[in-house]
Amino acid sequence: MSATTPVRCVLKAQSLNGESPVWDAASGRLFWQCLREPALHVFDPRTGQDSAWEMPAAIGAFALTDTGAVVALSTGLFDFTFADGSLRFLAPPPFDPRRFVFNDGGLDRQGRLWIGPMYEPLSPGDASPAPREAPFWRYDGGGRWHAGTRSVKTANGLAFSPDGRTMYYGDTLQKTLWAADYDPALGQPVNERVFARVEEGTGPDGASVDAEGFLWCAIHGAGKVLRFDPQGRVEREVRMPVQYPTMPTFGGDDLRTVYVTSANHTLSPEERRQRPEEGNLFAFEAPVAGLPRPRLDPSRK
Repeated sequence: MSATTPVRCVLKAQSLNGESPVWDAASGRLFWQCLREPALHVFDPRTGQDSAWEMPAAIGAFALTDTGAVVALSTGLFDFTFADGSLRFLAPPPFDPRRFVFNDGGLDRQGRLWIGPMYEPLSPGDASPAPREAPFWRYDGGGRWHAGTRSVKTANGLAFSPDGRTMYYGDTLQKTLWAADYDPALGQPVNERVFARVEEGTGPDGASVDAEGFLWCAIHGAGKVLRFDPQGRVEREVRMPVQYPTMPTFGGDDLRTVYVTSANHTLSPEERRQRPEEGNLFAFEAPVAGLPRPRLDPSRK
């Protein structure tokens, strides 16, 4: 189904790599990040104001806690406190930081943290014979990581079904989204299978699941958000006013507002001047509500 859905710009962020929007129902604000101008942002839709905490290294994912957030930087996992801006080291990254960065992550329904990689070697290049792919990792607290999925080059699309028994994840470069049976008690995906292939644009980017169990996924490079039914069929398409949407999430008092981040780092400086909407934060109204986001299980720090 293709329908014309009104999409509005809510923040002229012009972010190089806006990503990972998370709605905080307690404060009525939207948290999001920029990987390439590393900062954790918070946007208040009531005032239109956005503020940010700069990070000392590329930030690929975060999860809200009762006092702040756990942030996945290229240098490791840290506990970040909003009140004083302090960072407390939790764990080194489970990869060679000269070859990979964190790129997508989130919480299962029980508050376990999952984070995936992106292969992005530092200059002057990567002569290592080691694989250029890595899995999504589950962080178990106490500095312990557990490799839980097949290896990917550019991790994206992490989401969980409403009952927590299906895990979704993708690889943008392979243009594929997978689904796996997920044990909520053990936090382990099994029986992985292809959920959908997306040949448009660069491929699937970030994703969220609504209350009906449909997966909403930003299609990077194709200027759209697709809604997939639980069998992987496209149920609807929402055209975005930008070419590079990165991730949708549900927010607002009724969780029916879909916020979508976007990026402009693939554009030249001249193209950014000509297309100032790229990298902004957008919103549209969904036909169904989303799901409340859990906070990180404190035992996982």
